[in-house]
Amino acid sequence: MRNGQSVPAKRRLAILYQLPESWANVRSVWEAARDDADLDVIVVMLPFIHKDYQWRREVSEAHLNDMGVPFVAWDAFDLDKAGLDAVLYTSPYDETRPEAYRFARLRQRVRCTAYIPYGLEVGGGEHNYVYQYGQPVTAGASAVFVRSEGVREMFVRHCPSGARHVHVTGHPRMDGLVDLAHFPVDPALREAIGERRAVLWNAHFSFDGDLWSTFDRLAGDILDAFASRPDLALLFRPHPLLWKKLTNLNILDEAGIAALKDELRERGVVVDERSDHRHAFAASEAMMSDVGSFLMEYLATGKPVLYLCNPDGLGLNEEGAAVVRHYQSASDAAGIGAFLDQLRRGEDPLGADRRAAIDEFFHAFDGQAGRRVVEVLKELMA
Repeated sequence: MRNGQSVPAKRRLAILYQLPESWANVRSVWEAARDDADLDVIVVMLPFIHKDYQWRREVSEAHLNDMGVPFVAWDAFDLDKAGLDAVLYTSPYDETRPEAYRFARLRQRVRCTAYIPYGLEVGGGEHNYVYQYGQPVTAGASAVFVRSEGVREMFVRHCPSGARHVHVTGHPRMDGLVDLAHFPVDPALREAIGERRAVLWNAHFSFDGDLWSTFDRLAGDILDAFASRPDLALLFRPHPLLWKKLTNLNILDEAGIAALKDELRERGVVVDERSDHRHAFAASEAMMSDVGSFLMEYLATGKPVLYLCNPDGLGLNEEGAAVVRHYQSASDAAGIGAFLDQLRRGEDPLGADRRAAIDEFFHAFDGQAGRRVVEVLKELMA
C-alpha cells in the first residue's frame, strides 16, 4: 500500500539466453528492463542444442557471471510458478532448446511471446526464407522486433502470418555499435595486432550444403595475401559453428582444430574467440566476409567491406543484395589482393555512398532500440 492505494504488481519478463554470441541481440533490452520500475526481468539460461555447436554449460555460466547478469538455469526454473507475463526468444529454432521452452508449449503458459532476430538476415535460398520467417516463433509470436522497414517488408513477402506483429524499433544489437569509436578494446587484442592494420575475416560454416561459405575455396588465397603484406594483420573471427562443422565432417578432430589455431597464430593471424564481436569490429579497419550477419552489421561501422562471393552458393536475399551494392566483392585471389592493396593506399571509392546508406538499413540508429522494445512489450503486457 502507498498513500492508501495498492501498488500495481510488476510485470515479469523472461529473456531466454542460449548463446554467449547472441547476448548482443538483447543486451540493451535487458538493461532497459532492469532499469524500469514497472518490470521484473529474469534471464533464463538454456542450452543450445545443435550438431554443429558444442554447447558448454560452464561457458554460458561464466559469460553471464562475468557480465554481472543474474540468471537462473532452465533446469532449476519452475515455469508453472514463474508467473511470467512475457518471454523473449533469441533463437527461432525450436529444436535447439529443451521441450518445455519450445514455442507451442511456452505460449500456453505465457500470454505475450516476442522474438528478436538472432542474426541480420542476408542469406538467399527458398528454404532459408522458411528458416528466417516461417518458424513457429517468427510466425506466431505476439511481437517481432526488426532493424528496418526493409526487414518488415521481408516478413510481408515471406512470413506465413504476414507482418502485423512486426515492429520496426531498430535492432537492439545495433545499440552497442552507436559509439564504437570509444569501445574499450581488449588490450590483448591490440597487442596481438601490434603496429599492423587489422582486417577482419568472417567465414561462414556452410561449405557442405548451402555454400554461403568461401572458407574451403579462399582460405589459402587469403592467408597467402596477408603473408605477402606484413603491414596488414588478418583478424580471423569465423561463424561460431565453423569449428564444430570441421569435426562433424571428419576434416579435423578436436586436436586438429587446436593445432590449426596454433598454426594460424604462428603465421601472424589473430584468432578472435571473444563472445563480444565489438572488439573485432572496433580494432579492424576493414572486413572481408561471406554471407552472414556481419555482412550487414559491419555497414554501421562505415568501414570498407569486401563481400566474399561463392558463385556456386545460394547467394543473397533481397536485403543482402541491397547492402552489397555498397561494397566491393571478390571470388578469387586477384579480387582479394586488389581490395587489400586499395586499403593500404588509403583508397575507399565507395566510402561516402556506403556511409550514406546506414540509415536505410538501420532504423533510428541512436542506441535506444532496446528501450523501444521494452516500451512495446509493456504495452502488450498491460
